[in-house]
Amino acid sequence: MKRFFAVLLALLLALPALGAFADKPQEIPTLKPEEIPDTPPGIINYLLLCVDSWGSKEDAAKGGAIDSSEDEESAGAAATVDNAYAAYIDEIETAVQNISTPRALGNTDGMILVTVDTYLKRVVLTSFVRDLLIEKPDGKFNRLSRFVPNNGNNQEAVEKLLDIYASHFGVKIDHYVVVNWSMVRNIINAAGVKDANGVGRVELELTKGETEYLRGKDAYTASWATPRLSGAGTYMLSPHAAVIYMRCRKSASAINGEKYDYRRTTRARNVLVSLKNNLTDISYDQAMELLDIVVNNVLVTDMSAVDLVEAANIAFELKTSDIDQFRVPIDGTHKTISYSSGSCEEIDFIANRDALWEYLGYNSFVVREEE
Repeated sequence: MKRFFAVLLALLLALPALGAFADKPQEIPTLKPEEIPDTPPGIINYLLLCVDSWGSKEDAAKGGAIDSSEDEESAGAAATVDNAYAAYIDEIETAVQNISTPRALGNTDGMILVTVDTYLKRVVLTSFVRDLLIEKPDGKFNRLSRFVPNNGNNQEAVEKLLDIYASHFGVKIDHYVVVNWSMVRNIINAAGVKDANGVGRVELELTKGETEYLRGKDAYTASWATPRLSGAGTYMLSPHAAVIYMRCRKSASAINGEKYDYRRTTRARNVLVSLKNNLTDISYDQAMELLDIVVNNVLVTDMSAVDLVEAANIAFELKTSDIDQFRVPIDGTHKTISYSSGSCEEIDFIANRDALWEYLGYNSFVVREEE
């Protein structure tokens, strides 16, 4: 009998906690279309989305770089350049048309806004925490990373996600690219520092905990890192190891004040910055060859062949520019709540919009003239 009353008392004490498990999200002050600021001249916003899935090389489109032998000589140098450019656009256009549109894309666990400021010769990488709570057009709440699979799980859902970025963060997306983890691995292999075996590696500074995490994976081999993983230090990671590093969300202790998904966003940016540093001395022909590989490792995009080549040209022009980094939410503007069978990040959207606009240069006094 005593045991019965003890169990009953425990249940009664637990009721308030059970009732409070699902928090009620606060109203989100989204922006109306007329309240969303126009993108300042010279600034282009590209949204990079990585869905949480793996695939083989066959998942990507089939295409290829133009062989130099195809650039036939003509009467004038200008005509040669024009003909080569037109032929290259045709090749890229074929690759773009072959890009698959899977029915199921999956959670967008990696979300990075690449903002290019062609006036100030500046590039900004802005990460968005995946469990950030957003409000859908129907008034229901959702995690940012689950918006695509919960709204069609297709390219149309990606297009709708762009409206979420505009209404919640006040940023209009010009173009987007969706990849999976296998494609990220292929791109790292192409853009990384080549080792003796021709494998592209990425240089990263790892903590002791990060090296232990990588060594603890079932698929770990000594070839994942040079030198062999052992304690904190600088390593050259293989493409697969770099992807596993990017996916890591476990942090036994905070690193520069960041833990869990917050640190995960930084890891993704670390890889991109390291790859960019490796490409500082890339030639234009090499840049175009890399573009071919990127196009062949894309699930979904709204970019045409001309858009892709223009983006590659901008990247080439800014290859020596430093990369600035930003994260949404900023420190002190978020809290973890329990909602939709799990933890979500509720943020102060007004504070984050103001901070994002300021960092991207939307509020600057730089004179920008339309070309």
